[in-house]
Amino acid sequence: MFKKTPSHDSTKSGITLCGIAVILALCALALPSSAANIDAREVARINNCTPKKIEISRQTVGESGSTTYNVECIIAKTKEEGAEKAPDSLLIKCKGSLCELLRPVKSGEK
Repeated sequence: MFKKTPSHDSTKSGITLCGIAVILALCALALPSSAANIDAREVARINNCTPKKIEISRQTVGESGSTTYNVECIIAKTKEEGAEKAPDSLLIKCKGSLCELLRPVKSGEK
């Protein structure tokens, strides 16, 4: 007379929702790095460097985590002989969305 309907198991849906929440939290942790990349680009532009390539040089995690970027600059060619080669990249350190210039770097130097 009566049909049996399968009972809905709430524990399985709870585990699934918890798993989705963990995945979303991990995705959110990756976002500050890309935002700091944009801020590092702005610091380079302020310091007369048109960014050609931005690489992560060093990264620390934790409550006071920071990322250090090596920003390669587009430098105009000079034809002077014996002229000292100018630095062609910058080291920029970012904590959250606050970035600061550490020092200019010549190619081949780290």
